[in-house]
Amino acid sequence: MVWKRASRNKWRTLLLGLGAVIALFWGAVDIVGVPPQNLAWLLLQALVAIGAVIVFASMAGWLLHRLRRSRQRGR
Repeated sequence: MVWKRASRNKWRTLLLGLGAVIALFWGAVDIVGVPPQNLAWLLLQALVAIGAVIVFASMAGWLLHRLRRSRQRGR
């Protein structure tokens, strides 16, 4: 199977990022002594916050798009 360069770069970046996150998680648990449950809870909170930002930004974008369309129709 021949991989295109762009696809290969995406997968490499994804794997390197995942490896970095795992290394940071391991370092926090093993070296610093943070309980894994605390890190998992913080990770979940961060994912929920990021999801909320994405949802609110998409709603604002949709609203701005609708307002622009209504202004163009009104002219």
